[in-house]
Amino acid sequence: MKFQLVGSTLIALSLLVPAPGLADDNIKYSQCLNTFKEKDGIQTGTIVKMATGEVFETLGSAFSYDKDLNSPLCTIIKDRRHYYLLVSGVGKKILVRRMN
Repeated sequence: MKFQLVGSTLIALSLLVPAPGLADDNIKYSQCLNTFKEKDGIQTGTIVKMATGEVFETLGSAFSYDKDLNSPLCTIIKDRRHYYLLVSGVGKKILVRRMN
């Protein structure tokens, strides 16, 4: 009986603790100040400026959108030592490096 109580308590506590890399501190939402042209895509080496003042450089590329994106909503996800950029309207996460 005591073992079941301890086990149940541990399971309940583990559900309350966020998984590594998924805590709210590791996910940031911001307006992106860039305009991404449909014909150009998002190229490797593109400097992405966020409304929060953060600046990132893309280490990957994406071409999966079908119209120009003017100041799209962006999500930055920090997963251990890497940052990923999710741009609304683009179906691929892009590896980025923080510049500031």
